[in-house]
Amino acid sequence: MRQPHGQNFLVDNNIANKIVSFAGITKDDFVIEVGPGKGILTDILKNLTDNLTIVDIDAKLAESLSAKYKDNKNITVINQDFLKFVLPSTPFKVVANLPYNVGTAIVQKILPCPNLISAVIMLQKDVITRLIGHLGSKDYGYISIFRHYYADAKFLFDVPPGCFNPKPKVMSSVVSFINKTPKEPNLKLFPFVKHCFSMRRKTILNGLSTYLKSEKTVAQDLLKKAEIDHMTRPDNLNLQQYIKLVNLL
Repeated sequence: MRQPHGQNFLVDNNIANKIVSFAGITKDDFVIEVGPGKGILTDILKNLTDNLTIVDIDAKLAESLSAKYKDNKNITVINQDFLKFVLPSTPFKVVANLPYNVGTAIVQKILPCPNLISAVIMLQKDVITRLIGHLGSKDYGYISIFRHYYADAKFLFDVPPGCFNPKPKVMSSVVSFINKTPKEPNLKLFPFVKHCFSMRRKTILNGLSTYLKSEKTVAQDLLKKAEIDHMTRPDNLNLQQYIKLVNLL
């Protein structure tokens, strides 16, 4: 049966325990679980921390979870779109089986938060592959650089469709993030990176000149100052090179 928010509920307890084990939760940790569904991860997390907040957009699921955990004062159930949820002003960890349709947006919300300690999340494998994409690979792109700016990432393991109900049509994967707590980026950095990767088959000279809406000679001078070959393609520039170039704009 198709779920109203496109959820695929994890039903394999062994996988659930494995996910939580990588999160390294202690009693004192403030933990946020995104999209708890029917509570398979929650049932494990509630025994590990004294401060668990679970956020689900589905009103019926949130109501069911509130009833299920009504006697547990350490659990706060919030029925809200996580993209509108105000992240805490104190250090926190995230554990989640993210909904596929908004998973990338949720990652982009939590990673820049300076109070994030770490996150262990599950998403479709192709998204995880892009998040951890390496320089020069076909999976390396805007989201790889965004992630690299904010967090170190480690691929953990794959999860086959049979571990869910309903079964997704794709393989899922689990990844961990450790916050690097960087300084605020140049406001032009990510818009510029996104623009360049929208033209990933073109050279960085093309990407820069169209971003600046200027003659290629202007872009070429900037690339020379940044010590970047103008014939390089966007997927062969690393984060530091993008930062160096943007700081010259």
